[in-house]
Amino acid sequence: MSDMQQFRAQCGRYQVAQAYMEDSNARITTFAPVNDVYLYNPDLRAETQKEVLSHIVDTQVVEISEGRKWEKQTLIRSTINSGYVYITQFENNPGNFSYFANSGRVCNHESNQWGIISGEQYLYKICTPMGHRPYPGTTLSFIRDDQTTWMMDRQYDNKDLTELRDVLNRVPDIALVIFGSSAWNGFHTFFLPSNAAFAKVIDRNRIDREVLLAHVTGMNRVLFTWPWLYDGGIHYYPSIRFSSNIIEDNFKLKLTMRNITDHRTGRWDLYAVSEVYERYSFFRRGAVWAKVLVPNIPVQNGVVHIVDNVLGIVSNTIDMLLMDNYRATTLMRYINTIGQIVRNYFSATGGLVTFFAPWNEAFERIPEPIERRLLRDRIWLEQILKLHIVPAKELTTDEISNDTIVSTVDNRRMLYFIKGEWPKNNITYYVIGGGIKTALQMENIAATNGIIHYIDRVLGVPYQSLWEILRNETRLQTTYRMMDNLQLRYTLDPWQVLTPKQNCTFFVPTNEAWEKVAPTLRNRMTDGNHYQALQYVMKRHVLQGQALMYTDLRERTYIMMNDERVLIRRRGRYFELYWPRAQLVARVLEGGEIAGINGFMHMIDNVLIYEPDLRAHACSIEVSNVLILLSVLISWAGPRRRL
Repeated sequence: MSDMQQFRAQCGRYQVAQAYMEDSNARITTFAPVNDVYLYNPDLRAETQKEVLSHIVDTQVVEISEGRKWEKQTLIRSTINSGYVYITQFENNPGNFSYFANSGRVCNHESNQWGIISGEQYLYKICTPMGHRPYPGTTLSFIRDDQTTWMMDRQYDNKDLTELRDVLNRVPDIALVIFGSSAWNGFHTFFLPSNAAFAKVIDRNRIDREVLLAHVTGMNRVLFTWPWLYDGGIHYYPSIRFSSNIIEDNFKLKLTMRNITDHRTGRWDLYAVSEVYERYSFFRRGAVWAKVLVPNIPVQNGVVHIVDNVLGIVSNTIDMLLMDNYRATTLMRYINTIGQIVRNYFSATGGLVTFFAPWNEAFERIPEPIERRLLRDRIWLEQILKLHIVPAKELTTDEISNDTIVSTVDNRRMLYFIKGEWPKNNITYYVIGGGIKTALQMENIAATNGIIHYIDRVLGVPYQSLWEILRNETRLQTTYRMMDNLQLRYTLDPWQVLTPKQNCTFFVPTNEAWEKVAPTLRNRMTDGNHYQALQYVMKRHVLQGQALMYTDLRERTYIMMNDERVLIRRRGRYFELYWPRAQLVARVLEGGEIAGINGFMHMIDNVLIYEPDLRAHACSIEVSNVLILLSVLISWAGPRRRL
């Protein structure tokens, strides 16, 4: 096979590997990397014979070619060098599966060659590395190993695990039974905190047996990073529970792995995430995020990932967590500009708060003129930062629904939430504040005095024009298509320096609002012959020269852009538009405020339109006909006067 030449040449260097590959009667299964794996990972060419043999399983793995769903999480098969290969399965669609050998993705299905069989042998191609070069021992021996010979020429070592070694020496039962387990009592995924992770823990006495077990998944759940993150969903796995006579899954404390992508560079970081479950069964809200420093180290009893934080324990305040996060450097600069006014909320004595923290990427999205004003106007900057703080509340995602509304330290504006469930197994939470909608990127980070949610936009700070917002908002696409060929769009998308006269407030009908309009009227408005009438209708929804936030709305009459009067009145907790001529009412949707650099949009649930609006087109035709008739008469009368 032309795409297997590198692995074939590697096996040819070692007699044992070549003998197994040439013996057609040997009942083996080979997971062979394709040439591209060696091209992008040239260090694999330096594998020893024992490491090459770790790609060859001493039995036939027929389960992959059968296309059936497995009952167990992970298939564990021994290799001919006395190691193990961990095979996982993910269901893409009903009856459609993807398979992984360690971290290597089995790619035979792309060529419709499931299980290439030659005699008694099975061959599966893998198109990603199977992980780091395997360590020839258990997790406990990996932690305790003092010989540097095993770490030579490898991309990992155990020099930063001395603190964990000391902790395990104090609990020999956990060390031997769990971290030193063999095939007789199960395989696991181990998250090993580095020395820097232990340095973040203020009280070392809180690191006990429960905390150690928070770093180990349940039995036979051996999870490498690539299969764990493959289908884009969030998969939770129980940690292990240990007692004197039984080892079982602990479903109170769940582990998962997340990848956070930097959209500027395309780089992504892996994080292990665990719910907070401290000793003596004392449950706290939130989660602990630990960055994976070295992933995918195969060992004899599972797989090892080295992380930079201790899971299952909270000892830092919000202020300390923000200073420790390299993604929040710009935020800390803004907070330090104001001083202690906002920072007091994040100190240990500030009480419980929930902070929606914009990271660096959020500030980079702000246009430069807006950012300069933000740095210059300290009062506005303080209001913006207070909009991100929910006082006296630990708001986690399990409390968030589409009906959730919370007040902020700003005391004027509220925060609204959206719970979106897409794609499969993946729930995305959105927060709306000050007219800006943003997604929670890293959620439920627990601190001693509250919860942090990292977001990718700054609430209350606009970064797009109203026309750009209209073009990108899913719920407003009907209005966008109608306005695409109207001159009014240039009012919403100014290109010159903004002045107060260019600010406007647009009460924009949603897609559902247009569905309430009679089909005949809607079709005639959009047939291409009544564009002036359509523009007249749209101007009825635009207030020019004033940029009104939701909190600025009052019960009064406004003169709209088409010189008609429209009333804004309050009905309970909601505002509504009332158009007296047609006696139509449109409610302003709560949480439907969107801020732009040239004003505000407010979504409404009805369209201020009726049948006589079509006459605006007719009137324009009559005026044009009169002008044409006058020009004809003048041209005809002119020569006769000279006679």
